Amino acid sequence: MYILKPTASSCGRGIRVIGKKQSVNKRPGYLISKYLSKPHLLRGYKYDMRIYVLVTCFEPLKAYIFTQGLVRLATVPYSTGKGSLKKRFIHLTNFSVNKKSETYVKNTGGADKPKTEEDEMSFKWSFDQLRAEYKKMGIDSDEVFKNIRLLIIKTLMAVEPQITTAMRTTKHRNQCFEVYGFDVIIDAKLRPWLLEVNVCPSLSSSSPYDKQVKTLLLCDTLHLVGYRLFDRKRIDDDKKKENKQRLLGFESKNKQPKSTQDFDDLGETPKLSLKH
Repeated sequence: MYILKPTASSCGRGIRVIGKKQSVNKRPGYLISKYLSKPHLLRGYKYDMRIYVLVTCFEPLKAYIFTQGLVRLATVPYSTGKGSLKKRFIHLTNFSVNKKSETYVKNTGGADKPKTEEDEMSFKWSFDQLRAEYKKMGIDSDEVFKNIRLLIIKTLMAVEPQITTAMRTTKHRNQCFEVYGFDVIIDAKLRPWLLEVNVCPSLSSSSPYDKQVKTLLLCDTLHLVGYRLFDRKRIDDDKKKENKQRLLGFESKNKQPKSTQDFDDLGETPKLSLKH
């Protein structure tokens, strides 16, 4: 079995599972890879994990893995029968796909524990719910997440040369950061496999649980990178005033900042560009 996927798309659009005997016309913009036909299952359903990773530097590599994430389940019990290949609710775990299923149940609980019986049967779990389910199955969750961390580190190291080379041409490379969304699937032998890395992971909230996780993600990200708000209009006006004085032959007096407020007044606050 193989999986066909567009190289520049999202939300499960254009993805389909194909059998060994099916023929596919060669066309640009598509990627075919071997399908993981024996995934680990939760209560009979296929699942994957969305793990958020903040990278503040590639030279040297500095990365932070967010402790909470999303466990996304398919909404139809897993099967590899011939008639199941066209059933997207079996093979795809994307939220954008499965929310259209008649059996989809939204998680309305928080990140720590499910609050209702409906949350227990929902198709989007927290990592704490996953760990609890692993414990019931006799699985060492610490070992699974340890292997996932190694997978993430190796992935970042694999792209480090290309990114550091590109970053050397950037004027403010020390002020750059990125939040990545790693999609990981676990096979029947509990080995993690990388599905893809999203450079623009969705921050929309489809449920209270989503909102809690992504709000904490943004708060931690802004805290780690030291992002501070500043008045861009005020800084631009000060620069225009200074340039005008130079044209008139007046030299601006250098002011030694004594506090954070003085830095803000001079427009010297580090200006980090928040992309997400």
